[in-house]
Amino acid sequence: MSSLSLNGADAETLLAPRVLDGRLSRIWVLSLLFPLGACLGGEAERVPAARVERSDLHVTLTVPGELKAVRSVSFSAPNVRGSLKLTYVAEEGKRVTRGDVLVEFDRTDLERDLDTALSKLRVAETRIGQLKAQQEVRLLSAENDITKARLGLERAQLRITESETVPRVERESARLDVQEYTLAVSRAEEAFQSAKLDSDAQIELQLIDAEDASARVRQARTALEQLKIVAPADGIVILVSAWRSGKQGKISIGDSVWPGNALMELPDLTEMMVEAWVHEVDASLARPDLPVKVVLDAAPEPPHVGAIDKVADLAIQRREESEARHLKLDIKLDKTDPVMKPGMSVRVEVGVETLPGVLTVPREAVFEREGKTLVYRQTLGGWSPVPVEIGKHNDSHVVVTSGLTEGDEVALVDPEATAKGEAPAAGAPSAP
Repeated sequence: MSSLSLNGADAETLLAPRVLDGRLSRIWVLSLLFPLGACLGGEAERVPAARVERSDLHVTLTVPGELKAVRSVSFSAPNVRGSLKLTYVAEEGKRVTRGDVLVEFDRTDLERDLDTALSKLRVAETRIGQLKAQQEVRLLSAENDITKARLGLERAQLRITESETVPRVERESARLDVQEYTLAVSRAEEAFQSAKLDSDAQIELQLIDAEDASARVRQARTALEQLKIVAPADGIVILVSAWRSGKQGKISIGDSVWPGNALMELPDLTEMMVEAWVHEVDASLARPDLPVKVVLDAAPEPPHVGAIDKVADLAIQRREESEARHLKLDIKLDKTDPVMKPGMSVRVEVGVETLPGVLTVPREAVFEREGKTLVYRQTLGGWSPVPVEIGKHNDSHVVVTSGLTEGDEVALVDPEATAKGEAPAAGAPSAP
């Protein structure tokens, strides 16, 4: 827009009184210059403006997220009998190396169980030794009885004869002795087997007791080993928040936990990812392989790049106090920066699409007035409201599909409010 410039001499000439016209001449000149100065000078200088441009618009979807480790080892309370009271917990955020102690539990109850089991095992082993000694004596005695019976049988058999020279009484007595010693041998062998079976049964019972005690010893020793959790690899300690004693919190020394309760995680810091959440309304815009820009809240510069790796199939309610449902996005980063730590909050800008060669204006230039979308375009007469149709937008610019041409100047605040001395109101388009 052209401007009107007057130096001091010209202004003095124009404003000087004329003899013929008198005061009417001065009034006419002032009435001509004042509106031109107001329209072309002061108001335009006070209203920030932008030019309508034709360019590529990168449509993005911004969602919150959190850094996670791609690989992480989770630890929970061991599945052991007895009380699980924490006596040591590694400090959250502490860097640990392989073999460092992460968690320890009180050992009192399990050490008492181990002593009891060891005592029962020693008693059972002692009793087994006694029974084996007794069995050896009983079986030796039974073997001697068998030997004696067999010798008597052999002597009786030697006396048997059919010779008529031997009195009949002696011949009959020899046959009776053979029968008697045959029965004696049978009884001695049965007594040996009975003694062996009885001894074996008693020993077997004690072996069962010993095995039970031995199993309890092994269990107690294994459980004692589980009461100390050590780091399987280098990492950083992340304590898990869970419900304990009716409230949400992280474990600390002195707490008692149930077997299986989650305790902590040890993430591998060499490769990080982002877990982000998109509202179900915008879920259709997020697709695998879409490029993203990740900005760490704690270290905004430089931004990091990556791509969506996976979009969850199910929308869930993340907070009980909110009915809003979100889908989880797994985002793979091109590179892991040493500044990245698990749990850091991030802002994820998803590159949804690029619109080539479209007319765009800053979002602040678009206003909603009485159900209409308009901008304030600069004209020779000042700022004029112009109805427009808008398309897609990103965080900074919006596509104008009709109502403006390339090169137009549009106001970034409401010029009408500015002219009245009110605080300037910036515009912002509704989501198309």
